[in-house]
Amino acid sequence: MSGPAAGLPRLIRLSEVGSTNHYLKDHGASLPHGTVCCTGRQTAGRGRLGKSWTAPDGATLAMSVLLRDGPMGEPLALLPLLSGLAVVRALDRLAGPDEDHPDPYGIKWPNDIICSGRKICGILCETCLVGSSGFAVAGIGINLLQDQCDFDQAGLPHAVSVRLCRGFAPALEETALAVGGELCSLWEQHGASGFRPLLPEFLSRCVTVGRSVRIHPTDGAPPLEGEAVGVDVDGRLLVRALDGGLITVNAGEASVRGLYGYC
Repeated sequence: MSGPAAGLPRLIRLSEVGSTNHYLKDHGASLPHGTVCCTGRQTAGRGRLGKSWTAPDGATLAMSVLLRDGPMGEPLALLPLLSGLAVVRALDRLAGPDEDHPDPYGIKWPNDIICSGRKICGILCETCLVGSSGFAVAGIGINLLQDQCDFDQAGLPHAVSVRLCRGFAPALEETALAVGGELCSLWEQHGASGFRPLLPEFLSRCVTVGRSVRIHPTDGAPPLEGEAVGVDVDGRLLVRALDGGLITVNAGEASVRGLYGYC
C-alpha cells in the first residue's frame, strides 16, 4: 500500500484480487476520497450488464477509484463519461499519438475507450451505501501489454492494447495514478460547475456521435436504430430515429455501426 505523493491519489496495489470494485466497496467506508485500488491480476471482475471480465496476469490494468459526493451531489449517470475523459487524458499524456502511431483515443458512449477502431478499455461504475451516506466506485480496465495472439486466444477480435497501438505501454502503477488523478480533478470540476463546461471536450472524443447506432432497451422492447447526433448535459445520448423523432437514451446498450459491428 502506498501513501499519496503530492497531488496524487492514495494508491493501494494488490498482487491479486477478485475485483477492485468489490475491494473498494468492502473497505470504502474507512478509505479517503480519491483512493485508487489497482492490480495486474483480477480474477472475478465483471463488465457492464453483468458480463464477466478477467484481467490476464500483468497484461491488463484493473483499477477502481473511490469518489465521495461533491458539492452538487454528482449523479452516477455521469461518472462513466467523466471516467472516459480521465482515461483518454491520462493515456494521451503517457502514451499519446505520434507520427508512427497517429490514431487517437476515442470514447464509445457510454463506457468504452477505443483506439484504431478497437476496444482498449472498459468502465463499470457502481455505488455503495453505508448508513445514511455512501460513495461511488469507478471501475476501469485498460489493456496495456497484450499481443494480438492473446486476444485471438481469448476470442476477443475487437480488443486491442496500448502496446499494440503505440509500440509500448506505460507501467501499471503509473497509469493507475494518472487516471485516478485525472478522474479526481474532473469529479471536482463537475461538482463545482456541472458537466456543461466539459461537454465540448467529451463530444470531441466521442466516436459514437455521427454514426448509426442500434439501441437495445433494457425492458425487452425491440431494438431501435438511428443516428447518434449528440450528448446532452446529463450525459444522455441523443439519437435521431429512422422516423425523424429524437430519442434520449439514458439506459440500455448503444452499439455503434462501423466500429466493430453491433456488439
